[in-house]
Amino acid sequence: MKSVLEINLSPVKSLGLVNAGTVHVGMSGIMEDRRLFLLDNRDRLVTQREMGRLTRVKADYRGDPDWLSLVIPGGAAIEGRLELGEPVATKLWGRDVMGSVVTGDWGDALSDFCGQTVRLVLSSAPGQCFDEYPISLLSQASLDVLNGQVDNTLSLDARRFRPNFLIGGCEPHEEDTWLGQTIQIGDDMLLHVVARDPRCVITCLDPDTGQADFETRELIAQYRPSPGAVFFGVYGIVEHPGNVSIGDQVKSPINASS
Repeated sequence: MKSVLEINLSPVKSLGLVNAGTVHVGMSGIMEDRRLFLLDNRDRLVTQREMGRLTRVKADYRGDPDWLSLVIPGGAAIEGRLELGEPVATKLWGRDVMGSVVTGDWGDALSDFCGQTVRLVLSSAPGQCFDEYPISLLSQASLDVLNGQVDNTLSLDARRFRPNFLIGGCEPHEEDTWLGQTIQIGDDMLLHVVARDPRCVITCLDPDTGQADFETRELIAQYRPSPGAVFFGVYGIVEHPGNVSIGDQVKSPINASS
């Protein structure tokens, strides 16, 4: 039986992953996922692609009212209700995203850790700050096959690929066969699988330290060759919202003829 093994989110885009037991998935994705993001002094997005050590910072976010906790290595934990300042607009994957700069000590603490000036921004609405699509999936079986290509000196865990949902009970790369289909996760949530997930340099970083330690994409390309991008896992868009918990059944695809 296919089921949810892990639920992952990052309340501040590109910071360390947070494991959840239950989440609400709205039409724009998991409500707390990537609700905030970092900008440099030229209003450009800052991610692990440029600064791998961001994975070492852990965040907890709650809405209504907006509240955040940050645990920054080498510094004190910061938490409290968010106060907003000037509005700001930036480009995320070709989309115009509006938000407001978070005032107070947040930016200074993050800038000290990053070694450059950054600003923390709360997006104006949930679900604006995904990359290509709101939800990402990966099967444990696909990860197991990948690890079978690696010698025993290293184990590649799911955090390198930052899936919202890690799915058990699949055949290796079965998730690729769901393209164009709708799957059900839990009692209510319906996800339409729309694309394979092209992998970037973040998969080559140690998810604990953010240091480059393994050319993951080269390994995938060796046993899954494809022109252009290297794919691993899939993306989906939400067709019907609902709660999803660890252990929930995954029905795939629900609209198949068989």
